[in-house]
Amino acid sequence: MYQALYRKYRPVDFDDVVGQKVIIQTLKNSVLNNKINHAYLFTGPRGTGKTSIAKILAKIVNCESLNEITPCNKCVSCTQTNNTDIIEIDAASNNGVDEIRELRDKVNLVPSYGKYKVYIIDEVHMLTTAAFNALLKTLEEPPKHIIFILATTEPHKIPTTILSRCQRFDFKKISINDIKTRIEYVCSKEKIKIDPEAIQLIAKLSDGGMRDSLSLLDQLTAYTTKKITIGDVNDVYGVITKEEIYNLLKLIYTSDINSSFDLINKYDEDGKNLTKIIELTIEFLKNTLIYYNCSDYFNDATEKETYKKLSNLVSEERIYKTIEMLLDSIKSSKTTNNIKLIFELAIIKIIETSDGKSIIQKKEIDIPVLDEKKKIVIEQKIELKELNSDIKKNIEELKQLRINNALSKFDKKELVFFKKEFDKVKELLMDPEYSSIVSLMLDGELKAKGDKYLIFMYKLKNLEEFFNQSLIEIEKTLNKVFNFEYKPIAVTEEEWEPIKQEFNKNMKSRNNVYEYKEESKTLDKIYQNKENKKEKKNNEIEEIFEDVIVY
Repeated sequence: MYQALYRKYRPVDFDDVVGQKVIIQTLKNSVLNNKINHAYLFTGPRGTGKTSIAKILAKIVNCESLNEITPCNKCVSCTQTNNTDIIEIDAASNNGVDEIRELRDKVNLVPSYGKYKVYIIDEVHMLTTAAFNALLKTLEEPPKHIIFILATTEPHKIPTTILSRCQRFDFKKISINDIKTRIEYVCSKEKIKIDPEAIQLIAKLSDGGMRDSLSLLDQLTAYTTKKITIGDVNDVYGVITKEEIYNLLKLIYTSDINSSFDLINKYDEDGKNLTKIIELTIEFLKNTLIYYNCSDYFNDATEKETYKKLSNLVSEERIYKTIEMLLDSIKSSKTTNNIKLIFELAIIKIIETSDGKSIIQKKEIDIPVLDEKKKIVIEQKIELKELNSDIKKNIEELKQLRINNALSKFDKKELVFFKKEFDKVKELLMDPEYSSIVSLMLDGELKAKGDKYLIFMYKLKNLEEFFNQSLIEIEKTLNKVFNFEYKPIAVTEEEWEPIKQEFNKNMKSRNNVYEYKEESKTLDKIYQNKENKKEKKNNEIEEIFEDVIVY
């Protein structure tokens, strides 16, 4: 039966372990000086050698060989298939208090072959609170012949009472060079033909995990019977080349949103790993920043030329902003399965913030003229209108009323639930009729919900004003998404803080000062003068251009 490469080439002694030099040296000295601790905690990312080193240490402390830091793999303790002195427990499937109590009852039994009984508890963070409590006393005062080795990828989930009783070793991600060396060794042993560029990419994609790198190599040997190339790695892992990343960024930075989306859609249909593509894009941008400041850093001429092309296309400041947005998209991807949508939203944001301006704030209108060889282009910016005092007063009164009504029926549980539901508005981002309003709402933060009233908060004053001037369009959009007549309003961050403090103060004192009131004016009536002004402006434009303008 075929044996997976990561199992076949699992380290059998300390000298065979790749990386973790400090940990290996510390454990070797502990064994040589007979200072073996009763409990160890191995923490770190997956595939970095935690379980392998635990098994090696378990063998060494019981080995009959005179060599104290290398298991002989010949004596009974080293070769026994079901060695009763080395007990491996998977805490993910044996995490109850009954299993730990059974373990506690057996620890007093003396070893069968060697000097110690070694308990290796993998994924120890999965134990229940009751199970940890049952283990605590045994960890504190174990029999002299007992060693506990706890392994976990999430040490923050382990109680401090357990952590304080263990000697902790933090495993680091294995370096790319160490992984490359190991892959080259395995390929030479297995007679696998592979390009150096492919080895480099495998080492990079494994993200510091030796097991992941060997698993990917295993998959590649099954994918092709020929020499493994970098193209094969891209196909199997679902990533793209640096040149393809450059082409995607070029489309984004030239605001070609249609072609960008077509490319993302193609990658998705081809089964590409979009999360990994985002990560590689971030790395590509980081390398471009390095090129800006130190072009001699790169030895590969082709790679250097690719970064040079992008550096000529975009500024350093915009690259920084792009990296921030892509990092945010990776965070968002952890809460949803639709990574394609998250990626597309990130692209929209990057294009919108081109040169610090939002595409929802500018629009070009092509106006045909009598001379077909010429074209007049008016850049019409959707910007804050100069409102008369009556409209300003009406909006301010409406704002106070809606804040009051939202807080009068505020329900925290309902707010948490609605925040999750609010993601539905993103479905209209591709609809030209609603995209700008949806983008505006997504720029804000939903702070309160009471019945049908919503309070959004904005850090920028102009966005808050633009929101409150666009309530008709916003209510229309919310109604389309939720089929319900919500009544939103916006406040600035400076306004929200005292509102929140006052609300919390009243709730603590059980002083309900928020009395629900019906709205006396419709939005059409509130903005009436505004609409008349817009109509008057359109009439003035018509008078200037007469019949030249075509709507």
